[in-house]
Amino acid sequence: MRLDEKHCGPRGIKIEYDTCMSERAGVRLRCLPDGAFHDAFELGWKSRLLELDVTGIELPQGALLEIECGSMLYFGELLRNDGSTASVLIEHSVDRARLKAIRQTWG
Repeated sequence: MRLDEKHCGPRGIKIEYDTCMSERAGVRLRCLPDGAFHDAFELGWKSRLLELDVTGIELPQGALLEIECGSMLYFGELLRNDGSTASVLIEHSVDRARLKAIRQTWG
């Protein structure tokens, strides 16, 4: 696993992402706060936009999403969904291994 950071936008937001994910990597996503998980595929990144293949998944534009993608957990807003391809503006990213360590420390 190799983690890199993207420095994007005028606010200089840093988004950490897993650079070892292959094209069409499987991901799991759900609408926050309590939506059911759905399987989708990562199509790639365009700056802070994560492109996903969401064929057969109904997602309302503007939905807040949690996305499990390899070693990372992403949180973002659905900007576009044409029924097969979705663009998600990623606002936060968390390394799942670091999250596990924090959970163990804090109980």
